[in-house]
Amino acid sequence: EGSWPATPKTDSLLAPPVLRALGVPGADFRIGLSAHDLAAALGAPEVVLSRARRDEVGPAIPSRFLLRVRALLGNDLLSRHEDGKPVALAGALDDAPPEPRYSRPEPVPSPEQRSVRISVTALDRLRSDPYQFYASSILRLPELDALDAEPSPAWQGELAHDILQAWHEGGGQLAQVADDQLAKMNAHPLTKALWRPRLLRALEWVETEIVASPERTPVLFEEWGRMNLHGIEIFGRIDRLDRFEDGTYAVIDYKTGRPPSAAQVEAGYALQLGTLGLMVERGGFDAAKGLPAAFEYWSLAKSPKSGTGFGYVATPIIGGSRRSGIPAEEFLPLALHYLDEALDRWIRGSEPFTARLNPDAPGYATYDQLMRLDEWMGREQ
Repeated sequence: EGSWPATPKTDSLLAPPVLRALGVPGADFRIGLSAHDLAAALGAPEVVLSRARRDEVGPAIPSRFLLRVRALLGNDLLSRHEDGKPVALAGALDDAPPEPRYSRPEPVPSPEQRSVRISVTALDRLRSDPYQFYASSILRLPELDALDAEPSPAWQGELAHDILQAWHEGGGQLAQVADDQLAKMNAHPLTKALWRPRLLRALEWVETEIVASPERTPVLFEEWGRMNLHGIEIFGRIDRLDRFEDGTYAVIDYKTGRPPSAAQVEAGYALQLGTLGLMVERGGFDAAKGLPAAFEYWSLAKSPKSGTGFGYVATPIIGGSRRSGIPAEEFLPLALHYLDEALDRWIRGSEPFTARLNPDAPGYATYDQLMRLDEWMGREQ
């Protein structure tokens, strides 16, 4: 009762008389339609009405309709249970034999299956949750958006990257570029209208920061690059690469949310900046080769210190007022160490792709159902 038919809800925008005037069926119509469907179903030669005695909260109360059916049929209702089949079937649900415990997945693919191209974004998964890397890069099981899914933060991030790429490459008014990209986005007009003001203010901050830094010149935008390490191809796309006056470079990664912390980078769970820096140093990009000296996350999230209310720069490198993090001269060697370790263990080696190898590391829930996480997490021993 209250679940089907659902409890009527008042429309937050239009009153019931207005809805009726517009020809929109009201709550009474939906209740009547549900009653019609139930009455039609009860006309079947054999009908089973069942309910749960308990739910996840506690004891469940039978609906008034079920109680009236019981009172109306009386002994006739009880006589239908003389064969005991419905009761036995219901009891079988509670008295099912125990299933064997499902252990933590640890797939061990062959050397040929391990020999795959690796993206810079997949390296983080490889070290924090090897099973997720196995599912996405070896089994190639991409995550599919649900039908009519609401735009996710990933959509918003992709939109911001498209706007910045179009603006960097073609110039023009940033607001017009944003409107053009929003028009191409397949989303509800209300979503576009809600996203536009925040995106424009964050992108305005990006434009202001670039203009206010004459000592650096952007040379690459959303450019793909690659390098070979121990015979394995590492590829990725750099959001932006700036050249300083002394010829060194700044590797920049745009984030629409909170960027990885210096502790996550130091622990080897956020290797994207370091791996892109190695690609720049080794000539992985055709248009630029040299020594990276700065590694920055440009976040488009809210910031009280920003003039527009959005946008700030974060770095895992020690310098300036920042007293914690990784020394600049140790950043690329540390990234190379973690990269070599990951390749030696899982790509060139024979170590199993253990699910949730590092539970405390940041990750995604994309493959939790595939790894049957709820069946073994917390019961590994």
